Amino acid sequence: MKRLENIYEGEWKTVSLTATALGLTVRERFERFRFEAMSELVLRLAGGLMVAGSTMLWLVLPIGAGTEKLVSHSLLAALVTAVGLFVYAYGTRGFRRQLSLDAKRGLLSLTKINMNEQGRVVRSIRINDIESLYLRRPAAGTSQASLHVRVAGQENPILALTGAVDELEEIHQDLCEIIQLSGAESQPEPTPSRAHLGKRLQSA
Repeated sequence: MKRLENIYEGEWKTVSLTATALGLTVRERFERFRFEAMSELVLRLAGGLMVAGSTMLWLVLPIGAGTEKLVSHSLLAALVTAVGLFVYAYGTRGFRRQLSLDAKRGLLSLTKINMNEQGRVVRSIRINDIESLYLRRPAAGTSQASLHVRVAGQENPILALTGAVDELEEIHQDLCEIIQLSGAESQPEPTPSRAHLGKRLQSA
């Protein structure tokens, strides 16, 4: 419990972290994604303008237009509205990753958050389904490491977070410790599968 009782002192440059009694919440810092934030803003504006433009189509409809003209305008307006809504939804899908571990519920949640701090893409993984947590160190020409989650029954691992190596290493250690402690509390007599999970987490 010693590691879990610290308050994460020091300056965290690539992620922001909050420790709770039930687990941990980590999110990538906004400052690292200024280009993505600008792209999101542009997509939002473009989507909104397209939806507004679809209503303007009715203002240019000639008075006394025939049925054929009405149908063509209606189809065009509906198409522009649909595209505008799609562009807006795509723009608000989120570009920063957030990881939340709730040991009491036994869930690890992976979320994409947008510039309004809203989660748009959420994936919940049961702790018992986690095969391993591992850190992938920066490749040549990059400065950011990445934390991955391998889930039972899935061939490809899931990217959970990116950030500085030293920061992700500490987060990785704490996640492993929280998961193992939560398993020990819920199962005083660990089963081989839980013991095996603990071993894999430590060696990841």
